[in-house]
Amino acid sequence: MSSQAAGVVHHLDHFVVPVVDPDRAQNFYLEVLGARLLKRISDPSVTRAFVKFGQNHIGLFSQKSATMPDPGELKGFPRHGFVASSGDYDKIVGRLRSVGARTRPIEKGSRRGCGAREGIAFADTENNTFELFRGEGAGPVKLDHLHFDTLDIDASVRFYTHFLKFPLSERDNGLAIMSVPGGQSIVLEKVAELSQATRTTYRGRHFAFNVSDDNFHPIVGRLQEAGIEQRDEHGEREGRRDEQLATYFKEPSGFRLQITNEDSATFAAHAAT
Repeated sequence: MSSQAAGVVHHLDHFVVPVVDPDRAQNFYLEVLGARLLKRISDPSVTRAFVKFGQNHIGLFSQKSATMPDPGELKGFPRHGFVASSGDYDKIVGRLRSVGARTRPIEKGSRRGCGAREGIAFADTENNTFELFRGEGAGPVKLDHLHFDTLDIDASVRFYTHFLKFPLSERDNGLAIMSVPGGQSIVLEKVAELSQATRTTYRGRHFAFNVSDDNFHPIVGRLQEAGIEQRDEHGEREGRRDEQLATYFKEPSGFRLQITNEDSATFAAHAAT
């Protein structure tokens, strides 16, 4: 094990969202967001589509009966935040408005863990909530942050600090921001009651972090030492390569997290073969 293998995450890599209508959802991500289809797997119990959205990929998993609640004012949880170049931002926002997607402007300079950038919140066709911000410079769209609700913000901060080694970068009035390597963040917001979308179990929904091989095992060791259940069987193993390391576990609010040594670029390359 290298001297630097302290069990640290490299970056926030990808996630899976629940969908009711896989065809409708796939069309939204491809035609409106401008994503690219990597692969689609269907069987009688579930349809799984994987799309590449800029640097990251998103899984769209059909559900047997669970649905996402109405997103209301687009201030619920979880929220998935991306940053786009100015040109890509304008194109995506234009397409969102042209199809009548539910949107909410995010004022430049507002706090709530989203920095000082101009942005827009929107819902996909399946009621999953996203945030998109206008970035500086060129480059592809990239995953910037996740916004989670929590009943115990102290417990959540301790979890991310201890197990994933994310430093606390900001805390104020029921909001804590955990820094993820690569310039990303996890925004934790204290609530009196977890949202319906957070409480509901959705098939396949998880949020994945990329780790190197030698950093994978120290994180697993810390989870095991604390008695936190972690196992690969929580996930969808079809297509898993022998050399891939991965495991799933839950954080304090119940969101299922994954650590894996396969990043989105590698996943996309293998999906195309």
